[in-house]
Amino acid sequence: MRVFLVLAVLGAVLVPAVATPISTSAATSAATPTSAAIAPSPSTVAVERGQRAAEAPRPQRPRGTGAVVYATAGRAYLDVGAADGLAPGAVIVARRGGAEAGRCTVDVVGDHHAACPASALRPGDTLTFAAAPEPAVPAPPPPLPTPEELAVRARAAAEAPIARIEFRPDARREAGAGTGRRIIVAGFEHVSWASTGASTLSVERIDLALNGAPLGAGVLLDVEARAERWVPSANPRFRPDDDARLYLWQAQLTAPVSAVQLSAGRILPHRILGATVFDGASASVRRGNAELGLFGGAVPEPDTISPTGDRATGGGFWSLERAHRGGALRHEGRLAVVRSPELGTRVEATLAGRAFLRAVDVSAEAQLGAGGEEQATALVDAARVDIAGRPTRTVSVGASYRHAGLDWPDALEPALFPGRSDAADAWGAVELGSFLRVGATGGFSRDAASTLDRTWVGPEVGIPRLFGRRGGVMLGYLEEGGWLAGRSAYAQLVARPWDPVRLLGRATWAHAKTLGVDRDEVGLLASAAAELGRHFGLRFSALGRVPIRSEGGGSTRWGVTGSVALYAAY
Repeated sequence: MRVFLVLAVLGAVLVPAVATPISTSAATSAATPTSAAIAPSPSTVAVERGQRAAEAPRPQRPRGTGAVVYATAGRAYLDVGAADGLAPGAVIVARRGGAEAGRCTVDVVGDHHAACPASALRPGDTLTFAAAPEPAVPAPPPPLPTPEELAVRARAAAEAPIARIEFRPDARREAGAGTGRRIIVAGFEHVSWASTGASTLSVERIDLALNGAPLGAGVLLDVEARAERWVPSANPRFRPDDDARLYLWQAQLTAPVSAVQLSAGRILPHRILGATVFDGASASVRRGNAELGLFGGAVPEPDTISPTGDRATGGGFWSLERAHRGGALRHEGRLAVVRSPELGTRVEATLAGRAFLRAVDVSAEAQLGAGGEEQATALVDAARVDIAGRPTRTVSVGASYRHAGLDWPDALEPALFPGRSDAADAWGAVELGSFLRVGATGGFSRDAASTLDRTWVGPEVGIPRLFGRRGGVMLGYLEEGGWLAGRSAYAQLVARPWDPVRLLGRATWAHAKTLGVDRDEVGLLASAAAELGRHFGLRFSALGRVPIRSEGGGSTRWGVTGSVALYAAY
């Protein structure tokens, strides 16, 4: 429209007009408002005509046709544009009285107007051009749901079951490297310990993990390893003669052979319930949601992961899963012969069942053992039961039980196996809106060898959205009884001030009523993680403790552990 207005003004200025001389007094009086009407100038008339022509209603006509609405000695202005299918570079054919009046190539295009260089075109000439196809008219959006419908949907979403996703390495491998999963994860970490009256002890570690790296012909490589060096010397309590150490938990090749999945090397058995790392091979067949397999090999030393011939294992494993009333049922197990210097040769069976239902999740696992040098009561080496439920949208409860029934000779330092013991705990929480969460936790544990027991119970209060989506706080308190009675409290802050940065701070206080050398002590944990880019990240953590009231001199005045790690993932 601005183009037409400017051209109309220029045309009006160039039109010859007869001007009447105006005296100075007349000009002065014209500048003063009066009740007399002032006749419009020729330029004003031209501007108003151009504006009315530009704003005139657009005629209904076929797509690909238009008209010339204004013309100068060198340009023609059209009443069609990009919305009518006209594009820069299009050739316009103009007609006048049924005969061709000229042609021009469009060089300026607006939504509903265009211009082209031309000297023979006149206002009123009709024109044709090759128009672009008319865009499809989008379907009208569906009507908004009513408040009643929204309430029904919200209730259905809250009551719908949340399916538990089990870790399955094969499913991830079958997805291939193109799904964006991380195949290579590497990290460098430095950890230091310092306390009163002791020299600083540090260790530097390099971790590497390959998860299903393709080698061609369907062969996949999995590696999980760590190399570390202690500074200035080795840990005086554990492996004091080894300043540099290498841990290799996994180094296996996996390949499909017909319908069988074969793995060989140092195997970290994710899919074999209750199995340990072993150097050997495994083979399995999967049909739908069922899997059946065999495995066997030598077991490395449990503390150093060094190869040895003194330990071995071999047997079979299986798993089965099926849908059930909006949830899922899963059963898995292992039956094997195990040999070790501590327990001799024995038969072990591990059985587990899990039920993920609409309002409750239940899982149970038991490891049975027979033969060898040691046997547990009723042949139950270990057992556990976990249950968690959400009876309503705002209430969640849970409980767990643990049993260790096998006396394992304490031949390793540090000890890797618990003694005979039982432990149970329970918790519950109520969400009061989206801002406040109130809960309680409690538990009981007992060591069968010493007959010592311990109890704990206390409340928890959380404000998870104190800072909106950027974080919140949680407060907790425990009253503790038994052989080491006392009480403790904590305050925890979780924050994400920027999307790439995550912060955690936790302050604790502990009071020991009996047996404690440090009657009262405070502790502080601070950690931070930052994503430095798509593939890199940085982690930092520090943990410190300071006694504030001691008896008999106390243990240490202070102690600090700190670590910093740089990792990369591809």
